[in-house]
Amino acid sequence: MAGAGQFFDAREMYMLHRMFRREFSLMPQVVQSSGNGGRERVETVAGHIDFVTNALHGHHEFEDAQVWPILRERGAADIVPHVRHVEEQHEEIERAVSDLDESVTYWRDHATAGACERVSAALGRMLPVLLEHMRFEEANVVPVMEKCITLDEWNQMIQVSAAEHLAPTDMPLMFGMTMYEGDPEIVDAAISNMPAEIGPIIRRTAAQAFAMHAEKIHGTATPPRSTEV
Repeated sequence: MAGAGQFFDAREMYMLHRMFRREFSLMPQVVQSSGNGGRERVETVAGHIDFVTNALHGHHEFEDAQVWPILRERGAADIVPHVRHVEEQHEEIERAVSDLDESVTYWRDHATAGACERVSAALGRMLPVLLEHMRFEEANVVPVMEKCITLDEWNQMIQVSAAEHLAPTDMPLMFGMTMYEGDPEIVDAAISNMPAEIGPIIRRTAAQAFAMHAEKIHGTATPPRSTEV
């Protein structure tokens, strides 16, 4: 693992964003194809939606609490309006996710075509907001992170955030879902930053955990990548 004096590598953020782009962009099709699949299929897809939205919530909570204060303190003055804008985008996304959560709960309870359409409509409202947020953040905020946050600081923050927001049993799937489009060098670095008792397990199980999950959700162990959806 690279040592002190080096800075956060934006490829780690891009890897996570690609996962969110892919999984949320594929959700409308997954939901529509599950409309007549019965309650078991509805529950499976609803659980997938919950898993990804919870990951998104934890990611944004981490940025709001840990990353943006550092940028305000260390960045040039022109970063302040950009940080304010991404915070406002987080609030808008949170409202959209709440709307999605309500529609998914209703779908679980009723499993009707109308309930399925309600989920699709909520996704249709959320997706453009999320995609624009990630585009803006990558263009205007992530480059500043590379200048203001050291690699050691980033790694420490990620370790704390993972402990707070991710159950150990969810780590293989979460990391497998993320590393699917990850730069191998960044994947190796992220695994090396995990606790010694967890890293080897993740390295051994993550890819297979995602392949099995993707087969169940998308019908293939190799779903379309973020550049294909």
